[in-house]
Amino acid sequence: MNRAESAVSRGRKTTSRPSRSSALGRKTNLALLITLTLALITGGASFLLGSSSTAWLVTLHGVLGFVVLVLARPKSPVVQRGLSRRRPNRFASIALATVVTGALITGLIHTLDIWEPFGLWSPIGLHVIFAIGAVPLAMLHVVTRPQRVRPIDLSRRTWLQALGVAGIAFGLRSVFDRWAAADRRFTGSHEVGSGQPREMPVVQWFTDSPPRIDPSDWVLRLRGSVHRDVDYQELAAHATTKEATLDCTNGWYSTQDWTGVMLSDLLGPGATGRSLEVRSATGYTRRFPLGDVDKMMLAHQLGGEPLSRGHGAPARLVAPGRRGLWWVKWVIEIRTSDRPWWLQSPISFT
Repeated sequence: MNRAESAVSRGRKTTSRPSRSSALGRKTNLALLITLTLALITGGASFLLGSSSTAWLVTLHGVLGFVVLVLARPKSPVVQRGLSRRRPNRFASIALATVVTGALITGLIHTLDIWEPFGLWSPIGLHVIFAIGAVPLAMLHVVTRPQRVRPIDLSRRTWLQALGVAGIAFGLRSVFDRWAAADRRFTGSHEVGSGQPREMPVVQWFTDSPPRIDPSDWVLRLRGSVHRDVDYQELAAHATTKEATLDCTNGWYSTQDWTGVMLSDLLGPGATGRSLEVRSATGYTRRFPLGDVDKMMLAHQLGGEPLSRGHGAPARLVAPGRRGLWWVKWVIEIRTSDRPWWLQSPISFT
């Protein structure tokens, strides 16, 4: 081989290395984008839904978290190269890495149950805040540093690599759960104060301020296809007791005995429509399928004692199979409607 051919050969070897490195970085970036998107979707669904049929969403969300950890290693050289270029938006990228790391750490802390919530702050609450904060930063990152999907990114080798990463992440999640998650419910929440009402935490929606309502002044307005008022004396005359689990989005659950009246008995056979809206004295509102009236209760007692102010006195909704954000406190109105129940924001902003 002459000198010219040798130089060309060396040049080819030199230029091939950045190409392989670039392909790996691009595939890692695409994998992280897909993983974080799926993590946001499954996390949001897990936050809002509380039935056992959605348990797989929590499992998948946890696996996706470990996928991010597995991908951190091939992502490291990509980060180092990016920081060395000193681009104008590098601080946004650093912020994105920070909030994603924060979401991972707070998720692990919640699972390990090693940090007691204080006030409105809890590991799962911070986990949600970090996740929401990652959304605009990730969008900015995608816009300023777009990744093109190339044929090589969809090759059989790439799919096998993806399956390998997913398998490792699933294995890590399984080992972690066996070691650290013995007392968790399928939603990921930890048990607190079951059967002990005084030990059940008192929390409220972030826009709510617990009102003081004198039972003698309280009136429940039934509106829509049923139009009448119910006072506390009539409500207290109902003494159906039902065991139900309140699974709070703050990361805990508690199983208690609730006493009150089933909504099917309260509304009677005259209730018609597609949904019913339950409104709090604070303005907080949730809409439910009318077919759920046989499952839900308007409770006035908890553990055989009248509800406390913090737990929703004089009356609160008990909605088995739904997360705590559906258990409306300080209920003052129930209205039937022809609107579909799902025609509402995922969470209440009032």
